[in-house]
Amino acid sequence: MSMEVQKAVHAEFRLHGLSLKRESIKLIVAYVDDQNVSVEDAADLILNALQKQELKTTFLDVATVEKVIGDLLEGVQQEDSTTHIISAFDMPKYSYDCIKKAFYRVAKNPDMFGDATAKISLYQERLTILRNRVSRNKLFAKASLELASSKRTYCELTSVQGVMGLYDEVKYLLGVLTEIEDGNLFIEDTTGTIKVDLSTATSTAGLFTENCIVIAEGQLRIDGIFEVTYMGLPMLEKRHDFRDATGNENFFGGPNIRIEDFAQLEDQEHAAESDMFVVLSDVWLDLPATFIKLRNVFDGFSQVEVVPSLFVLMGNFSSQPNHIIHTDYNFMKEHFDALAELICEFPRLTEGSHFVLIPGPQDPSPSPALP
Repeated sequence: MSMEVQKAVHAEFRLHGLSLKRESIKLIVAYVDDQNVSVEDAADLILNALQKQELKTTFLDVATVEKVIGDLLEGVQQEDSTTHIISAFDMPKYSYDCIKKAFYRVAKNPDMFGDATAKISLYQERLTILRNRVSRNKLFAKASLELASSKRTYCELTSVQGVMGLYDEVKYLLGVLTEIEDGNLFIEDTTGTIKVDLSTATSTAGLFTENCIVIAEGQLRIDGIFEVTYMGLPMLEKRHDFRDATGNENFFGGPNIRIEDFAQLEDQEHAAESDMFVVLSDVWLDLPATFIKLRNVFDGFSQVEVVPSLFVLMGNFSSQPNHIIHTDYNFMKEHFDALAELICEFPRLTEGSHFVLIPGPQDPSPSPALP
């Protein structure tokens, strides 16, 4: 019987283009026997879990099969699991290739301390990604060759360098609104900066701040100042449009989501209208009044029909500033132990909710410096 099951497992995975070692087959056979399921059902569960991972080869080694089966036994890959807690160090880093107009995954592991170019690269890449997103919008997208005969009008984005010398022509700039000189505003992109005049500009709805990215319509005057007529924020993009443009990439980490799973996830989203996230900040655990208020919050949410799936408690966790040098860690440990004991008083929350703790800027950290 065991040999027949092994042959069935080998044949089932071979139908999907996957090869198994003998040890991997034995693990799957043991899973079939322990769970009292058919080979077809076990293969479906394992294949669904594998499709949410990034397989680099069609050859399944023992470690991969062992991990998937372990996740299945622990319920990590349950169909109804829609909340995933991902560590900042497990989140993948993607970079944008301007030439290929595509995202690629950076092999470098996340580091708590960036190098000297990290901050500059962050803003440069943000501007590049927004420019690409705006270029996909129908207002700024150039007609394809097939539609060239339709003579559809569109607004062409111009770089700061490209607008130089083109006087009294309507141009569209996308860049960072910044104040390089006191009292004078400029638009800056990766090619340069240009002084702007907003005295007669009409703006769209939105909050415009220094260092925000804007789209400006206007003309270059003889004195070299770009006189803005209309100014707005980069338009939003629907989720399915972004997915069509970037492919099936999970930018937040965790298991990859198959295209056919999106419909199921949307159904789960509509069905979970009563679900909620609870976000609390400045949870000062060194004050007794905080625990009184937390008890009231936990008690109230533990009595609702559907408990919140996520509680996010953000620091600072002390009313007094802490530093790595003069922090009483035993004192902090006592407060977090008290928080854990308080949460355990509400079984419905411990069973149905996740708790995420996010330190604040004045909580103990490896360095007092912030980016």
